[in-house]
Amino acid sequence: MTRKEMFEHIGEWSSFVRRHNANIFDVMFKDIDYSLTDKELNDIIIDVALFFDLEIPIINKHCDTLTEVHFGSNGKNSELYYNLQMMRNNGINNKDAFTLCIVHELAHLYLKKNNFMLCRNELWCHELAADYIVGIYSVLNNIATGKYKYVVSQMPMAITHPDGKHRAAVVEYARQSTSKYLWRNVHSSLVGLPAFIYERQRTLNDEFAQCIKNIQKK
Repeated sequence: MTRKEMFEHIGEWSSFVRRHNANIFDVMFKDIDYSLTDKELNDIIIDVALFFDLEIPIINKHCDTLTEVHFGSNGKNSELYYNLQMMRNNGINNKDAFTLCIVHELAHLYLKKNNFMLCRNELWCHELAADYIVGIYSVLNNIATGKYKYVVSQMPMAITHPDGKHRAAVVEYARQSTSKYLWRNVHSSLVGLPAFIYERQRTLNDEFAQCIKNIQKK
């Protein structure tokens, strides 16, 4: 093997590893793609909606957060909002990362009638369930999770979202479980979610209690 070939192999291995294990340098400076057109972005949203067998949402590219979804009535006229520049600034800067953000948001539409009751904050259960589905989708569609996991891992807990460390962990948990058990659809693979939350139930409940205390102090 020549010196050039050796460095090429090292580069290929580094690229492979950071697909699912990215640090801040990888997120902000590696594997970046700002060339996606509006049509390509819309096509991603349509593909994800079809994956969930959902009506394609109304798309709005203006909001004050990375992404958010507004439920319509009777499963119709739901709206998906995203701020592409804010996403890029935070490390959602290629097709895979953008796709997984959309999967997370549309998973909320898919799960909106579910009652998990696996920890004291049902909103946290839904966030973890949506990220669990992100892990499933990444395996079924061979999508890199590194950037997405890093970005969500940095998000602090709030009344609506658990600490980001749990969110990144459930993505990886679902990815590993889907690969192991060869699940091929969302419905069947959700059977694995309770085990993840039960293992962290006390921590999640304690953190939720602390979150309430922090709010009350303000």
